[in-house]
Amino acid sequence: MRSRSRRGFTLIELLVVIAIIAILIGLLLPAVQKVREAAARMSCSNNLKQLGLAAHNYESAYGVLPPGNNRNSRIGALAYLLPYVEQDNVFRQIETTKLTLPATGGVWYAGTSWAAAHTKIKTFQCASDNSNDLTPTAGVWAFLYTDPSTIYGGAFSPTAYPTLGKTNYAPNAGYLGAVFPSLSGPFFTDSKTRLVALTDGTSNTYAFGEYLGGRGAGARDYTSVWMGTGAMPTGWGLPETAEWYTFGGKHTGGVLFAMCDGSVRAVRRGIDTATFVYTSGMSDGALIAGQ
Repeated sequence: MRSRSRRGFTLIELLVVIAIIAILIGLLLPAVQKVREAAARMSCSNNLKQLGLAAHNYESAYGVLPPGNNRNSRIGALAYLLPYVEQDNVFRQIETTKLTLPATGGVWYAGTSWAAAHTKIKTFQCASDNSNDLTPTAGVWAFLYTDPSTIYGGAFSPTAYPTLGKTNYAPNAGYLGAVFPSLSGPFFTDSKTRLVALTDGTSNTYAFGEYLGGRGAGARDYTSVWMGTGAMPTGWGLPETAEWYTFGGKHTGGVLFAMCDGSVRAVRRGIDTATFVYTSGMSDGALIAGQ
């Protein structure tokens, strides 16, 4: 009998097959990344919608929107919205005396509110960034607030309390908070804003926006704790590269903002600062059609 020899692949054929596979993977990866970013963007948009809805529910319950931040306890607006984003168990850990205006129970980073602040809340995180997983180089903001005409903050060491829950969102203080009433946003220090006070219209005024806590390029210098993140000003515009004192996000199509009517829109980086400021003001009388 004749034995039949089986012909294998030559080295050249094998290299060609590998090259073809590499090309196909190279073509596939951008598509996968686009799908992943689209999913992250949709998730982020949904988070902002939830915050907008929560603010409306809070206003229905109390007659006013939550304060941008509590001057005495350093608690930010997101903490007041906890019961309306299915986090009532976390909210109950915060002492009532630290939530009242004016607060009488001291700062949030002492007492049971300190334990509550370690809860990582998915609604407060953007999937494109997820600041809970970042170790910043400079610090973690314990509190940030706009009052009376600039922004103040106090930071923990970047590695001192790694389990504190962070946020990628902040409420809108308008140009520089309450110092210029017509350019003020709906949230500022110790604010008690009624929706009817938004004479520019709820669909024309920012409520919440994406916030990185720090510089948007290179290694992150700061991240921010959701418990103490107060209302952010718009006076420094919406630069191409976010800073700790500006709104900013990781999405390629612009920075996402929830409007006061609950809708969400992307605002391009580098937008004319006056346009950005007027849209952040709730009663300036300037209605901006396109952004």
